[in-house]
Amino acid sequence: MAPISPPISPAKRGDSSRRMASPSPSIRLISNRRVNQERSPLLERRHDNNEYGFNSPHHVPAHIPSYLQNELHFPKSSSDVSDVESFVYQPQPEPMSTTSLEQRLDGQYIPTNIQKLENLAWNDILPYYLPFMSWIGKYNFQFLIGDLIGGLTLVFFQLPLSLSYATTLAHVPVVSGLYSLGISPIIYMIFGSVPQMIVGPEAPISLIVGQAVEPLLHHSKKQIDPLEYVSVITLLSGATLLGFGLGRFGFLDNVLSPSLLKGFIGSVGIVMNINALINCLGLEELMKRVSSDPEQMDIHSPFDKVRFLVQNLNKSNGLSGCISLIGWSIIMSIRIFKKYHGHNSKPGSKNIVAYIPEILIVVVGSTILCEYFRWDLHHIEVIGKVKHDGELQIYNPFSNWKLIKQFSTSGFLCAMLGFFESTTASKSLGTMFDLPISSNRELIALGSLNIMGSIFGGLPAFGGYGRSKVNAMSAKTTMSGGIMGLFTLITVVYLLDYLYFVPVCMLSVVSSVIGISLIEEAPYELYFHWISKGYNELITFTLTVLITLFFSMEGGIAVGLIYSLIRVIKNSTESRIQILGRYPDTNIFVDADIPTYSEMTVEHKSSINIFNDFHQTQLNQQVIEEIEGCLIIKIPEPLTFTNSSDLQSRLKRVEMYGSTRAHPASKRSRDESMTKYMIFDLNGMTEIDSSAAKILQELISRYHNRNIKTIFVRVANYPKVRQRLIDSGITNLLYQDLIDLRYFIMQNIALKYINSRGRNLEPQEEVGSNSSEIETVLSCFDLIESEEEPYFKHIRDSLKVIDCFEVSRSLLDRDV
Repeated sequence: MAPISPPISPAKRGDSSRRMASPSPSIRLISNRRVNQERSPLLERRHDNNEYGFNSPHHVPAHIPSYLQNELHFPKSSSDVSDVESFVYQPQPEPMSTTSLEQRLDGQYIPTNIQKLENLAWNDILPYYLPFMSWIGKYNFQFLIGDLIGGLTLVFFQLPLSLSYATTLAHVPVVSGLYSLGISPIIYMIFGSVPQMIVGPEAPISLIVGQAVEPLLHHSKKQIDPLEYVSVITLLSGATLLGFGLGRFGFLDNVLSPSLLKGFIGSVGIVMNINALINCLGLEELMKRVSSDPEQMDIHSPFDKVRFLVQNLNKSNGLSGCISLIGWSIIMSIRIFKKYHGHNSKPGSKNIVAYIPEILIVVVGSTILCEYFRWDLHHIEVIGKVKHDGELQIYNPFSNWKLIKQFSTSGFLCAMLGFFESTTASKSLGTMFDLPISSNRELIALGSLNIMGSIFGGLPAFGGYGRSKVNAMSAKTTMSGGIMGLFTLITVVYLLDYLYFVPVCMLSVVSSVIGISLIEEAPYELYFHWISKGYNELITFTLTVLITLFFSMEGGIAVGLIYSLIRVIKNSTESRIQILGRYPDTNIFVDADIPTYSEMTVEHKSSINIFNDFHQTQLNQQVIEEIEGCLIIKIPEPLTFTNSSDLQSRLKRVEMYGSTRAHPASKRSRDESMTKYMIFDLNGMTEIDSSAAKILQELISRYHNRNIKTIFVRVANYPKVRQRLIDSGITNLLYQDLIDLRYFIMQNIALKYINSRGRNLEPQEEVGSNSSEIETVLSCFDLIESEEEPYFKHIRDSLKVIDCFEVSRSLLDRDV
């Protein structure tokens, strides 16, 4: 805690309040006392009898006589004292050579620091890259029962959804969705690392496929199998993800804003409902005829479809609309009941209601009624005869390079959106079940299963949170997904004929329900960012939704992505340097631009006695003082080519205004003569690249030419950082500035005094000066790390040298 200084007089109270209210104080005290000696017993490294300031026996220079070293007493932990607030120095633990159970019981262990793959055993490597090997040896009957229940439950949920996605969203044969649901989970069973994750076709991804495939199906002159188009898009998605996984690009899931993903998913939900409404009203065929006629409406964007729907509402099929409305009401009613029952069920009890397959019930029921009443004869579109000979058909996605170029954008969008959606699901499951999630392994798994699925013409498959959460109720391993995939393939081989009378309008109802579930989170997302004033997130969300609705899905995610990347780039290129000020009567330095007590709080506490201890402490902390002639700059981050250029402009701003936050148009508040010493606290600079080192070297050279001395304090103990400072010539410039500060002359004078004391001579006789000057010089003895690395360990140490240079210049000049 900062010490309490004397009370502020009522006459000065107004000025103090103004300083408190300003992010950068309008009036900053300038102290000509560089080191506060009143508090020095608490901060000095010298002990009672160690008046020379040595840290430990290891720090005593070799040239000091041994008979003097025996007289010195060293503190145990004085070097751990920091003069910058919020920094705590802690010694690094010594590495242990052996370990045992007794050591672990005593609180000791050897941390694992193996970084190279060749140092690991094969039985450790294989389970990491083939995760099924981590559980296959422990698999038992109990696991099988749980996985069987989860797999069979998901078959009933996912079969109708895959039919709906393929037919109403992707506009391809139903077998494409079934292959995706059947083959992908089997591949994920081997490569997947999240036991509860279920992969399969996803609504947003299927919609992107439909947006890419539909124009070609309508305008293509020659008849091409739609599954060839799907095969190419799935291959591109899988290859992109596999390449990212092998390149260890899993960090990309942290780059994009969640509001971009939420905005895109919300807009996908709106688009799904627009498309579903057209199908439910029986206007699909009419829309195809209108869009193919160049003299009529040009229908491409979702907004165009809304215009078409409004203009042609009177031409809708009443029976189709009635069937769809009833089916939609039944599904939503059951879902509301399940949600209500889930909220009111006792904790720990089995929620059996959650297993009710409402979608399967409605789809099967409508199929039976359609066959019984022959709705297909009343202009109700059904799936009809599915062309399939009972065998898996193999596709070669590499056979048509023209399609690969044509679908490259769609394939990349599918990969990115699918990856972010899968990552959201995997991280949610990882948090729920305390699982270690590796984004790189998930990229490899998703890439592998999509490349495999492309051979059979399956839709791109990714992880989904909703179905994975249902699976997690009983499943123990990824075998549950394999069981679901196996039963799906059995359906493809033996049960396709039973899909003849499935109404397409009912599959559109399923799409609408899923679309509503995608939109459900959007209002909460908007409300949260509104109350927390997250305007950047609101802009990202709004841009993505509007561009998607008025132009296209690709345009929506592209604009949202560009805006998010601009935010990332702006954030990474902005330097976060701080100008440090000192609490009065202490040697504690803090960021001078950040007030610790707001004006609002002061106003609320105005009725409290101004002289009570608590309030007085808060007031004293606001009166930050600047050291005369010195600018103390803290660099709390790695320096790279992205932020080093901004560092120069901010340093110039600090020189001119005394603050990093001043507007460039402001009038200069600090004269050029006020800056004679630049002290850089580099404790947070854990990395510096070559470009940043060059900029920093040029900056110090310019300071040197202007006769401004540069000092580095608390340089991070990273070998690469220190070596780069040496290689770039920065240490040579710092060494030259120490020579100009007469630092090494101070060392010679101190050694003369020590030697004279060893020979029992009077210091005045040997050195030829008064005792106060000698004391000042002795306080500056042995303060840098070494001549090769001329860095100070504390800010106050550098201020001692500056003080000695300013106060004892006559003594130093005489000894030159």
